[in-house]
Amino acid sequence: MTLSLTPAAVCQCFTLVSLCTSIADPDWIEVENSTDPRGRQLIYGVAFTLHAGKNLTDTGPLGGANGMGLWLLYALAAVCYGTVLFSSSSFLLDFLGVGAFQPQLVRALHVCTAVLSVGILGVFGTSMFVIWRNVKGSALQAYVGESVFIAILGILFAFVAAVFSFFSQSEMSGASSLTYAVQEAADTEPLMGGAEREEPAGQEASPD
Repeated sequence: MTLSLTPAAVCQCFTLVSLCTSIADPDWIEVENSTDPRGRQLIYGVAFTLHAGKNLTDTGPLGGANGMGLWLLYALAAVCYGTVLFSSSSFLLDFLGVGAFQPQLVRALHVCTAVLSVGILGVFGTSMFVIWRNVKGSALQAYVGESVFIAILGILFAFVAAVFSFFSQSEMSGASSLTYAVQEAADTEPLMGGAEREEPAGQEASPD
């Protein structure tokens, strides 16, 4: 088994770094009170859901402890961790050279990572809309945090990795076909040479 960093594996590595950073950063959605002289903010994100039961942060903008906003944050965490799982699997298999034996499997993992990463933006957009609707008409204002931009960077790398996976698998298929053709030509060449040597010998043995 040959270890190799293909372009798809390199891009998937950056996808992993970006997604893990965005998950660790709690600032996905900021809710700020414009009338608060201290400028205190409420911050919601994937990290908020890990200890939501013990979290003392106000859940009012989420619609309460059992509101739609909180359930959407749970869905956001699930999609993020699912994308990390697919991304790490595709990177590991591609790095270990499994793509040479199972190209369709590795390609499918890269594509699933890219498709699932789009779900991150979908769930986040829905969460942002619910929070914006809950704070509408009050002194609270919702803003997009920096974690979203880090996640978008990882999503872009995921799509580039998926594109590279198609090109790399096509090149590997072409190389395999060329190797097979060269090997087949090498196997048939001794037989042809032997036939050519037998023909002059037969001509010399025949009487005039």
